[in-house]
Amino acid sequence: MTRILLYISTILLFIACGGNPSDDEKDPETNHSHESHAQENTNHHHEDEADDTSANDKGSTPASTYDFDPGRYSYKDGHIILTWEELAKVTFEEDYHEEVEEYIFRPIFSDTLKALNRKKVMVEGFVIPIEETGDETFVVLSGLPYLQCFFCGGAGPETVIDILPKSKLKKRLTTDEKITFKGRLRLNADDLDYLNYILDDAELVN
Repeated sequence: MTRILLYISTILLFIACGGNPSDDEKDPETNHSHESHAQENTNHHHEDEADDTSANDKGSTPASTYDFDPGRYSYKDGHIILTWEELAKVTFEEDYHEEVEEYIFRPIFSDTLKALNRKKVMVEGFVIPIEETGDETFVVLSGLPYLQCFFCGGAGPETVIDILPKSKLKKRLTTDEKITFKGRLRLNADDLDYLNYILDDAELVN
């Protein structure tokens, strides 16, 4: 329940700050011929593709049936380096949710994001404080510092990701600490207990 309340409060902040992210900032893609911003590396994606079916299914989109182009990305330790620019390739439509009796913004993920669903990725961001939830089993990472991020009304839900650690973190994280996690990306359009982006089996890189 605390996770749902957290989600609703962030949605209300999002609405108060102007609703949907600007279409000018989006890159709607209907194909995968986007100019690569990364060097081609084909040595690390085969194992990842073979492991896709083992990912957690809860609250995620169906298994990817979208073309995956490994040449679009850079890799490190067998993981795709996931950028916040890539995560921004999403639009939102307002939809009434009966369980919470509120209108929510449901994500419409681009094809290139759907192709990344359940892939092994590595993402760097800023730690967001979540002490008010009383839940120490997850971390929220943002592409922006706390005062500019979604939880303070400065950006949209595409700028944050739930980090679900594989095991208890040995390091205590502090607000706005810039840090990197690796894990498996899960796209979430329906489960209000989680944000739209989830990193399952996450491990701290630095």
